[in-house]
Amino acid sequence: MSRLRSLILYCLLPLLSLSCVSPESPAARQARASKLAADLKALSPSVSAKEAASLATAAVERAAQLNREWRPAQLPWMNNFLVNTGLREQGLCHQWREALFPALHALHPRTLDLHLAAARRATLREHNGLVVTAHGQPFDTGLILDAWRSGGILQWSLIQTDHYPWKPLPRELTPVELRPLLMP
Repeated sequence: MSRLRSLILYCLLPLLSLSCVSPESPAARQARASKLAADLKALSPSVSAKEAASLATAAVERAAQLNREWRPAQLPWMNNFLVNTGLREQGLCHQWREALFPALHALHPRTLDLHLAAARRATLREHNGLVVTAHGQPFDTGLILDAWRSGGILQWSLIQTDHYPWKPLPRELTPVELRPLLMP
């Protein structure tokens, strides 16, 4: 068995070293944060532009920080393989979500609400993300924030146009350490 594992590692090592995602430059992150801020502001006229900019910058920068720490593979399935075989410690989709959520919650947004989300929960194809809605608005009107898809480079889209069937994560399935942070 150890010979098979060694063979797999030997064959994959060149691919793995070439496939790690580098964090974006500061200018690229700033441009990404500006675009996300505009998309957050577009959720509702009631969304504060200052709050949208703050949350967007925090989300993009936290994803970049995690990218530097976790060194994810460019392909999500490859990254999952690395984590699940112990070659990487972190980087599964729920870990990205659970590392982003506290950083955004710490901003105490008043015009935006944060929600934990899952798609295809309890299946082999489960995916996890973070949803931001305008305060008091329905879950399905929000933006899904997802750093897993592109190895730590934050991606987002409207839930209604995203290809994953997102649902709110039930409170009883929320990781215990995040429960105190959930908005009512």
